[in-house]
Amino acid sequence: MTETPNQPQTPKDVVIADAHLKRIFLEHLNNIYYGKKHLLDFLAEVVEIASINQLKLALRECQDDTVTQMMQLDSVYNMINEQPSKISILGMQGLTLEAYISVIKSGKTPVERDVFILFYLQIIEGIEITYFKVLKNLAKSLGYNNSFFDHPFDLAVENKILFDAIYKEYIS
Repeated sequence: MTETPNQPQTPKDVVIADAHLKRIFLEHLNNIYYGKKHLLDFLAEVVEIASINQLKLALRECQDDTVTQMMQLDSVYNMINEQPSKISILGMQGLTLEAYISVIKSGKTPVERDVFILFYLQIIEGIEITYFKVLKNLAKSLGYNNSFFDHPFDLAVENKILFDAIYKEYIS
């Protein structure tokens, strides 16, 4: 069906070729993969800035989970006979830079810095959750085993819940 001003298409009218779906899938996979690589650097920096042990432990757990998720993403690349392809992750870099600047901004108390760290980590985990949901749906559409994304998704959800619980302890 051709789109005309008088006949707007609905999502059900759109047919996406498998080659395009695969390209979309790979772009999302590369985004989350290189975003996670960048996140490891960010976590290493903020774990040193965090002031309470509970937050430091949660950040280290998130680092470990990120390494696990990256290994699982490597398995996905192997399964589909692809290699990670470097992609711009300006959105993630911008978000972590904003977080880092907010955290180290002069005049903030250690508690204020911790609250900002937790706020940004919840945003990052929300983005990861969305990526894994999208990848799971795209994988299914392409006939790939989408269960490869179950564990990385679950880890992102668990980390978001953990950071949210710590955040609530701070502000209540």
